[in-house]
Amino acid sequence: MPSVEKYGAQPPIELLRLFVDKKGLYDRETLEWKRVEDTTVIAAGARPGGGRNDLTLRFTRHFNVFNIPEASRNTLIRIFGSILGGFLKTGFVEAI
Repeated sequence: MPSVEKYGAQPPIELLRLFVDKKGLYDRETLEWKRVEDTTVIAAGARPGGGRNDLTLRFTRHFNVFNIPEASRNTLIRIFGSILGGFLKTGFVEAI
């Protein structure tokens, strides 16, 4: 994540917010506005900490935020064990 400036802004996040708010970006070479239509922005992230910063509310207001807790070890073993077990049952001889 970009570092937070003196007033709390993060320039790359502000560019994304501009894109979502105004449906386009400013082209610095031709000095004109570039409108972008029919787009969907999907984002994923993790909690702040370890070099990650909070996102501003001005940016996150455009998203539906879901918090999915980390799966336990037993849950991960069951999920991936089922996938691997199903894969190994099809097309392999008993010895494998």
